[in-house]
Amino acid sequence: MSARNTFVCSAALALALLACKKEEQPSPAATEVKPTTPVPGATATPTAPAAAAATGSGPSFKVSEVPDIPATKSNPPQGTEWDQGVPVNTQGANARAKRCSMHVLREWLRIYCSGDIIGYEKKEDFGDLGSDYYEKIVQGKYASFVIRLKKGDNQKIRICREKNRASLFVSWPPSSDKPKNIALGDGPPCDGSDWGVGYGKAGGQAKKAGPAEGAEGPDLEMLKSIDAAASKECKAGNKDACMYYCGATSCG
Repeated sequence: MSARNTFVCSAALALALLACKKEEQPSPAATEVKPTTPVPGATATPTAPAAAAATGSGPSFKVSEVPDIPATKSNPPQGTEWDQGVPVNTQGANARAKRCSMHVLREWLRIYCSGDIIGYEKKEDFGDLGSDYYEKIVQGKYASFVIRLKKGDNQKIRICREKNRASLFVSWPPSSDKPKNIALGDGPPCDGSDWGVGYGKAGGQAKKAGPAEGAEGPDLEMLKSIDAAASKECKAGNKDACMYYCGATSCG
């Protein structure tokens, strides 16, 4: 073999070896990417839960139809769970109890009334305290009830104030899938005729309000914020807010 041919073969072999080495190098997509050192203050902010966003929207004073009630039992809603509750009151608009709200969530009804509360009377079909219903009444501040709605039961109660009362009437016929009425109406002062029955006894059909531990807690703060929001929205022309605040389409 001539010197020229030997040089050509050597050059060709060198080029072939160089090509093989290039093919052995991993592609950029397959190389391992080492994590970079995080920059202080650049961490992602977690998404806020939906419940927290709902609480920022403010209370709704427009009542809706009674929602469907599930057939299965559940535990009573807690805290911000009630943000998903449906505002209800089948009482005629001009006869609804003032400064009171009702919400239904699953089979549970929550009632809040604020003002010069002095007690309650004529409580019927509530069931057992601590499992079928829960109550808290604070003299001169508020009354709170969470009640399990039951087919065939017709819960009633008068929530008493110094100058008027809020009277609850629930009607759920056994043949119906949900209550026909969940009404909370305005009425004259309680007569106190049955305050002696169960007075001072938990779960009695009548009870006088008294100072309660924790009266200045979250319940009272929430009621104050609802009243303030109703007053503000009423002044802005929201008739539903006026109905809640003073029982009329406008408040003087």
